[in-house]
Amino acid sequence: MHGEGRTVADRRRLGYVGVVSVAVALDDTGLIVAEPEVELIGIPEADVAGRSFADIVSETATETVETLPRPRRRDPDTVAEAVRRAVRARVAAGWGKKPLCVVHVLAV
Repeated sequence: MHGEGRTVADRRRLGYVGVVSVAVALDDTGLIVAEPEVELIGIPEADVAGRSFADIVSETATETVETLPRPRRRDPDTVAEAVRRAVRARVAAGWGKKPLCVVHVLAV
């Protein structure tokens, strides 16, 4: 029963802060090979200035990967954590809430 209570609390929190899912495809040299795929759940379409959060998240993911040193881009966990932190901060700056952020790094 304790586990169920935790699940309900987690779901409530997710409903409040929303979820951002980002998929980034990198080649074996650490270059982004396609625009990041972004899915937003429970997050407004645009920030207070009217900019699309999907565009903001995509740009943030791309900029974050491109600023990482090339050797670090070869580690999917390093890339995912850097993108996760940057996206959460950027969405928080434009909305005031830090969403759950799930990042998938795909080696292609």
